[in-house]
Amino acid sequence: MFLKNIIFVNWGNIPNIEFAMGPVNLLSGGSGSGKTTVADAIQTIMTAAHENLFQYNPGQDETTQRGRGGKRVRTLASYILGCDDGSYARPGGISGDATDGYLGAVFHPTEGESAEPFTAVIAVRAWLDQTGKQMVARQEDQLFLILPGEQLGLHHFIREDKSGKYNVPMDKLTNLLIAEFGKRHVEKYDNKKRAYLRRLYAILQGRTDSVSEQEAMHAAKTFSKFMAYKPVQSIDRFVSEEILEKKDLGEAIRSISSQLKTIHAMERDAGQLVESIKILQQAEIHAKAYIDQWVELNTLDYSLAMHAYKSRQGEYLQATRTRQLYRTQLKENESETTDVQLRIEQIHDQLVQLEAQRQGVLALQQKDELETQLEQHKILLVKTAQQLLQEDAQQEANIQNIKMLSQELKTPQLKQQLSQFSDLESLNLLQDILQHGQKGNIDLQAILQKDLTNDLSSLENHLDHIRHAQNLHNRCYQYWHQSEDGQSRFEQLSGEAHKVQVRYETLSHRRKQKLHEIERLQHHRVHYPAFVQRALDAIVQACPGADPRVLCDHVEVKEARWQMAIEGYMGGARFSILVDEAYEAESMRIIRQLSGRDNKARVIQGKKARRDSERARQQTNSITKVLEFTHTTAMHYVIASYGSVLMVDTAEELKNTGRGLTDDGMAAGNYSMWRCDIADADLVFGADARARALKAKQQELDLLTEQWQLANDQMQQLARVQNSVRSLIKLSYAQTLSAIMVTQRDIQKLDSLLAQLDLSEHEELEQKLADLKHQEQARQLQYDTLLKKSGELVIQIRHIEKECETLADLQDKTLQQVEQCETNLREVLSQWPEFDIEKKLDYAEHESAQLNEQVSSNFREQVLSSLHELERKMDKAIQQHNEHCMPADTLIYENYSGHYDPALFALICNTQKQLDLIYNRLKNNILVEKHEKLKQLKDSFNNAFVTHLCHTIHQAVSSGKRQIELLNTELQHHRFGADQESFRFASQWMPEYREYARFFDEVIKQPTLSDEINLFEMPLSQKSEKVRDQLMKMLLDEDEHKALKELERIADYRNYHRYEIYKEVEGKEPIALSEYGTGSGGQLETPAYIIRSAAITSAFRFSEGSSHLRMVLVDEAFSKMDESRSREVIDYLTRSLGLQLIFIMPSSKSGPFMDLISNEFVFAKCPDDNPRGQLKTRVWVDRKQCNQDKIKALWANHRRTEQYQAEMDFMKEFVDA
Repeated sequence: MFLKNIIFVNWGNIPNIEFAMGPVNLLSGGSGSGKTTVADAIQTIMTAAHENLFQYNPGQDETTQRGRGGKRVRTLASYILGCDDGSYARPGGISGDATDGYLGAVFHPTEGESAEPFTAVIAVRAWLDQTGKQMVARQEDQLFLILPGEQLGLHHFIREDKSGKYNVPMDKLTNLLIAEFGKRHVEKYDNKKRAYLRRLYAILQGRTDSVSEQEAMHAAKTFSKFMAYKPVQSIDRFVSEEILEKKDLGEAIRSISSQLKTIHAMERDAGQLVESIKILQQAEIHAKAYIDQWVELNTLDYSLAMHAYKSRQGEYLQATRTRQLYRTQLKENESETTDVQLRIEQIHDQLVQLEAQRQGVLALQQKDELETQLEQHKILLVKTAQQLLQEDAQQEANIQNIKMLSQELKTPQLKQQLSQFSDLESLNLLQDILQHGQKGNIDLQAILQKDLTNDLSSLENHLDHIRHAQNLHNRCYQYWHQSEDGQSRFEQLSGEAHKVQVRYETLSHRRKQKLHEIERLQHHRVHYPAFVQRALDAIVQACPGADPRVLCDHVEVKEARWQMAIEGYMGGARFSILVDEAYEAESMRIIRQLSGRDNKARVIQGKKARRDSERARQQTNSITKVLEFTHTTAMHYVIASYGSVLMVDTAEELKNTGRGLTDDGMAAGNYSMWRCDIADADLVFGADARARALKAKQQELDLLTEQWQLANDQMQQLARVQNSVRSLIKLSYAQTLSAIMVTQRDIQKLDSLLAQLDLSEHEELEQKLADLKHQEQARQLQYDTLLKKSGELVIQIRHIEKECETLADLQDKTLQQVEQCETNLREVLSQWPEFDIEKKLDYAEHESAQLNEQVSSNFREQVLSSLHELERKMDKAIQQHNEHCMPADTLIYENYSGHYDPALFALICNTQKQLDLIYNRLKNNILVEKHEKLKQLKDSFNNAFVTHLCHTIHQAVSSGKRQIELLNTELQHHRFGADQESFRFASQWMPEYREYARFFDEVIKQPTLSDEINLFEMPLSQKSEKVRDQLMKMLLDEDEHKALKELERIADYRNYHRYEIYKEVEGKEPIALSEYGTGSGGQLETPAYIIRSAAITSAFRFSEGSSHLRMVLVDEAFSKMDESRSREVIDYLTRSLGLQLIFIMPSSKSGPFMDLISNEFVFAKCPDDNPRGQLKTRVWVDRKQCNQDKIKALWANHRRTEQYQAEMDFMKEFVDA
């Protein structure tokens, strides 16, 4: 792209004019006439007057854009106001009005270029600050425009109306151009210099976008530096800074450093989090151990109390047995004493009788015998009468039992339940007994108190009635107790009672289970199926580190209307077990080894679920959209397993859905549809579900309690019936009464014989009398002994009765202790729902029978000591956690008050639950998220380090090498000067950077690079690992400024080589320009232009694309070179490189080059009678388009004339001599 036209409006003292430029353009004229003003205008277009990119009036030695030592410098505002030697052509009047100035550059493609022409416009508004002693030009505003496809002219900036010509105001220019060319053809950049430059150097390449900021800045700076010849101080620096384009990796390095620091910070955070989790785990272990030890302590107290109670009970029973033994012995003693006394009396009577016989009274002996028989019959009568009284009482008891039995069997409940015992036969039999089974009007007590001989007839009158009643009673007894078909009615009744008892016990167990479930729900805990709970216990026991949890505890449904359907769809999977990934296989083996139905539990494949969930695609109506999770593995499992289950509104939609459900409990899957609704009592996902389940279970408990009470009433009623039937006794009332009548008749007969007895004399036997006396003495001795023994037994009985009373009191106290210990154990259940109270009570009662009290007491002391230690350890762990945790995770644990009581136990139970919640959130949510973020960051860092740094530097080094080779290829065919000089670029590795290059090369050539292997795990050589560690250290350095500066030095590929330019003359050794200090100024200026032109072609990217900026500007051109070298350089720039050349040269030196230029612009500054602002001079411009052929002929003739004149002058010297 050549500069076709350049437009000036209010620029310096150049008239408002438009220049048409050619291939080779010469700006000439006297000093201070305005040549450099035009060059600075072109420089302004190409650099936007961006700081550090432009340098006005660059041809002057030691000129800079920063005023030093009080020197004034040219500025954009001073050019707009027409500054010349401190005076201004456009000062703006007294009011200081602003002046708008414009520069327009029309670029046009050259032959072979595909880009379209365009115009670049820079508009500046400036005003003169005259407040101080010195006048200072101030810039107020500026505007940058690019018009693709449009070629502007001077008339677009200076318009004409009825009042004449006028400069278009800057704030109206854009709208006027848009109105003329359309908005698409007017690109406005306001004050954005960098955006303008990026777009300018892109459109020069024929692009419709923008180049990078770095490329645009480099191209603009290179253009500006080419304007004036400056001695090259360092060849190496010149090549690296001017020829090779800088790759700005500062942002990439800062990003990589930031990422690595973030990774390390996250690793530190993750490490601290792991440490916190360990502390929490220890605290939770201590809390759980405290709970277990507290349970153990209370269980041991219960066992000790039960042991004491059973011991006191055994002692009491032993004492009562001893008391009963003493009482039995006393009764036996009394009975034996009575018998001995009777024997003494009998012996005494016999002695009396023998005395009578000895005295010869025979009738008295007969009388004594009859009286003895009579006494024996009376005794028999008394015993028989007592038996009759017992029979009478048994008959009364039978009557009462039958009455109760009759009443119970008539109740509607038993009529329905025991219909076989409520038939007419049994009811009539019971009714007959109640009517005819009474004893009648006989008063046995009255009869026994009378002379029975006078009341015999009354007994005979009632015997038939009593025999009939006895038969009725015995028929009833046989009805219930006699076996028929191998089973009596009483046994059948017992069977029914057993069934009712079993049902009562079943309902009682279900009621206790329901109470347990309600207690867990009240403590915000779910009741797991028994096989799940046993599987959890087995895993905890075998693998404590597995941290087993149940899925349902970590899922919550956000929308209540989908609760029932989602839980019904998932079914038993809700109780799947979550374990740490490392323990999944081992947990499954543990469950497999459980017996019976306990091995049905599921273990979730967490690792596989995570991988699958990452690939899963979730639709907007997936059920996972209404679920929340507190465990990452739970989330992965549900997404992977149920992410494809969709929520639909109707059955019509459901029938076309692969996997789905409706909110009313219809589901689809596996090409079938079914109901998936479940009861509220079975809901487990989330707090709302638990509240609904609690309400439903309360209702179920009420129903169960009602059924349980009904079963209890039935059991009690059947127990009464069973007891009534069991209490029925078979009677022998009539036989006993008949025996009484026989005894009465015998008594009457003996009484009659006594009355008829004749008392005759008889012999007395002296020997018998002596024997009787001896027997009387022995019996008397026995009697005395028995009396003494009786007294001892009475005393022993008194003592044992006192002991029984004491033991009874102790038994009551120990029973109260047992009840209190049981109450304490049941209070544990209220704080710790996982506690199986019934199982523990059974275990404790069983242990109490085998308890060693001393050993158990010692063990209790150990448990109590363990509680002290566990509480201190838990408190210490919680304090450690609170010191390092986030404020939201702080645990409030009140310091132990000094009492190991239920209040402390409740506090520790609550603390354990909080510990578990925080532990789960940190371990299974936050830590997992950090690890995932850490993995993403490491992947991102790896990609950034390898792609943005390693690849970029490696490619930049290679690209720099190729660029040098291309320049050498371009230069090898060009020769300069009489010596036919040629130039060549060369480079060699810098030792320090060679190791870095090898490291980058090794990284990008890694065979595992495509697998995104982590840079930290990448297999590298020992040297490369050292380089990597060194780079990592710098990336993590706390002194960020120093580290980034060093990293940027390493990342700058231009530092990897030391560059040199060699001048080669045929037949001589190559000369390194860095050592070339003997050449003349012209000899040094020639290679300077050659290598700077290489910088231009590099910056303008001649090796890429088909369109490029091909215009260069040279101020004070070729000042130290002779004509021949200057022409060769111009030829190289214009013909070899195809550049459009604009060079500035005083008129006195421009003559030899007139045959090379296509356009000449001659500037002259002349006095003017009409002042322009503060100036009394005016600049005139003579624009010429040269006829190069005629100029060449004229210059050839001129040279011949000059040569001829020189020869003549030379010959004249000889003639004169």
